[in-house]
Amino acid sequence: MVVAVFAGCWTGSSPVVEKASDASGATPASLDAGAPPISLVTSFVVVEQCPDSKKLDPKLANREIDELVGPCKKVPGGAAHFSATLIPGGRVELASPSGDPAGGVVPTCLLQNQGQLKHKLRLVQRCKFDVKLEERLAESPR
Repeated sequence: MVVAVFAGCWTGSSPVVEKASDASGATPASLDAGAPPISLVTSFVVVEQCPDSKKLDPKLANREIDELVGPCKKVPGGAAHFSATLIPGGRVELASPSGDPAGGVVPTCLLQNQGQLKHKLRLVQRCKFDVKLEERLAESPR
C-alpha cells in the first residue's frame, strides 16, 4: 500500500553548467544568462508494517507524511532511503531502511523543526513506513 507520493519543484541557486553552442562556437544569450536549474524532489512512501493500517484515515496519513518530507527541497547525493516509524502518542522515529536507529543516513531536511518528528494519527501500535526521496535537476523553462 502506497501512502503518499509527494513531488515539488524548487529553483536552485547554482547556474546550469552545460552550455549549448552553434557551429560558430557562440552560445545563445539565454544560456549565458545562467538560468538556475529546477530541483524536483519526489518521495515514495510505502506502509511496511502497520497493524492499524486499515483503520487509518488516508487523507490524514498523507498529510502527516507531507509534513515530514515537505521541507526537503534538496537531497544530498540525489537520493535517500530510510524508515519512518510512527509511534503511538505522536512521535516519529527515523532509522535505516532495516529499522536500525543506530544506522542509516537521514537528510537534514527532515530535522528542520520539532513538528516534523511528531504526528497526529491515533495509533494503538507502531506503524513503519519505507521512505525513498529522489532529487532530479532540470533546466529552467525559458
